[in-house]
Amino acid sequence: MDAEEPVGRTELIRRTGRQMAGRFRSNIAASRAFLKSRRASHAGPMPVHGYRYFFLTIMVVFLVAVVLDNPVGAYRNQWPSDVLKWAYRLTDIGKSGWILVPTGVLVLAGFFLDWRRFGARTRLTMAKWVAASAYVFIAVGMSGLIVAIAKRLIGRARPVHFEELGAFYFQPFSNASFASFPSGHSTTSGAFFAAIAIFFPALRFPALVLAIWLGFTRVLVGAHYPSDVVAGLAFGAWYAYFTALFFAGYGFIFKIGDNGLPVRRKGYELQGFLMRR
Repeated sequence: MDAEEPVGRTELIRRTGRQMAGRFRSNIAASRAFLKSRRASHAGPMPVHGYRYFFLTIMVVFLVAVVLDNPVGAYRNQWPSDVLKWAYRLTDIGKSGWILVPTGVLVLAGFFLDWRRFGARTRLTMAKWVAASAYVFIAVGMSGLIVAIAKRLIGRARPVHFEELGAFYFQPFSNASFASFPSGHSTTSGAFFAAIAIFFPALRFPALVLAIWLGFTRVLVGAHYPSDVVAGLAFGAWYAYFTALFFAGYGFIFKIGDNGLPVRRKGYELQGFLMRR
C-alpha cells in the first residue's frame, strides 16, 4: 500500500496538470475567437490624438532639461532632511512589481478557470475584473518594458556622475548608472495614475498630483534629473491612454467619447467598487 500511494498521487497531479493545460488552451482559443468577433463588430479607425501631445512633450522635456537639469544636478544631496526622508519612503511606490503581480495573477487565473462552473452574472463580473486587470497590466508593463530598453539604448549618466561628467553625458549599452533617461519609476507612476484618471474621471486631479510627486521623489533621492522624470511621466500617461483606445477598439471597458478620447463604458462599474458615476 505504501509503495502504491505515491504512484496514485503522481497520476493525480499529472491528470490535474493535463486538465489545467487543456483548459488553458481552450480558454486561449475561445478568447482569440471572441476578440476577433468583437473587433469585427467595432470595426473602424482608432482615433489617436497623440501627435500634438507628442511634440508638446518633446518641447517640455527639452525646456526642462535646459533650464533645470544642471542646477538640480548641482544641488543633489542638499535637499532638506525631512523632505528626503519622505522621498526615500515613497519613491519605490514607482516600482511596477506591486501593480504587475496582482493584475497579472488575475489575468492568468482567468485562463485557467472553468468558466462554465459559474452563473452568468458571476461570469460577467469576473470578466470585467479580468479585463480591467489586463488593461492596467498592459499599460504599466509594456510602457515599463519599452522604457527599460530605451534607457539602455540612450545611456544617459545619472546625477551620481554629475560632478565628473555633467548632466548631458551619454554612454549607451552601459551599466545601470548610465540609464537615467527616461525614469522607469516615473513611467510606472504616469501609466498607473493615468489609468486611474481614465477609469475615475473625478480622481484626475489627485492622480495627477500623486504621479508628479512620486516622479519628483526620483529627483530628490538623486536617481534622476527633472527631464528624466517629465519624460517618464509623459510616456507612461500616453501609453495608458493609447492602451485605453486599443481596448475601446474591441469594446472592452472603454468607448470613444464624443471628443475622441477614451471613456469608461457604462456597465463597467465592477459591482459599484469605486466606479459608479
